[in-house]
Amino acid sequence: MSRVLSQLLLFLIGIAIVFMFKFKRPKFYRPLSWKLSVLATGLYLGVLIMLVPILYMLPAKDFIKTAEDKDQPIASSLNLMNNLYNQHFPTEGDLDKLKGIYKNSDQTFKLDSSKLSFNLQPGTENYHVLIERKDLDDGEIDVSTYVTAQYVGEVNFTKRILPPTISVENGMLSLRAPDRQTFEFKQLNVDFTMAQFNNQNSSIHEMSSHFANHIIFIRVPQSLEINRGVLGDRIQII
Repeated sequence: MSRVLSQLLLFLIGIAIVFMFKFKRPKFYRPLSWKLSVLATGLYLGVLIMLVPILYMLPAKDFIKTAEDKDQPIASSLNLMNNLYNQHFPTEGDLDKLKGIYKNSDQTFKLDSSKLSFNLQPGTENYHVLIERKDLDDGEIDVSTYVTAQYVGEVNFTKRILPPTISVENGMLSLRAPDRQTFEFKQLNVDFTMAQFNNQNSSIHEMSSHFANHIIFIRVPQSLEINRGVLGDRIQII
C-alpha cells in the first residue's frame, strides 16, 4: 500500500464519519436502537481494521517505539554484567560493538610513577574497572568509560548519563562519581485505540526502570606495576 493510497483511505474514512453524523445525528438524542448500535460498532471495527496496515507503514523511528527497541539494549547490558560476574571479560573492541553500551568519555594521562594504585570514592559501587596491558611502554594511561542501558519506562537516558571524574596523580588513579543528576520527563497515556489490543496488564510495566552500570576500561604500559589493594574484587586485570 502506497503512502498516497493510505492518505486517500484516511480521507474516505473521514468522509464516512461526517456522513454518519449528518444523517444519524437526530437519533443520538434518544437511546440507540439495536440496529444503530450494530451499525456504529461495525463502523468502528471497520475503521480499526483499515488502520492496521497504515500503522505498519509508519516509520518506526519517528512514530512507533516497539518493545524490541528497549529489550535488546537491556538484554545486551544484562548479558555483559553476567559475563563480568563470571570472569568473562570483554576487550575494548567488544564493548564498542555491543548494542546498548555507550562510551561516554576517552581520556589519556601521563604516568608520573612506575606503580599505579586506585582510589574508588563512595558512589562508585556500580563501577567495574578492567585493566589491559599494552604491548609497549609508552608512559601513558588510556581510560575509556562506558555506561550500560538505563531506561525509565520507555525513555532511554543512557546517553545523558555523565561520565565519572578521573585523575591520575603521584601514581594514584582516583575515580569519583558525577554529582547527582536530575531528569524531568513527561509520559502521555496510551491511546485508547491501541490500548484495546495491548496486554491488559501492560500498564503495570510501563514505568519499570533499568538502571545503568559503568565500565572503566584502562589500558596501561606493559611494565607498569598494578596495586589493587583491597579492591581486587572490583578491579580486574585482563
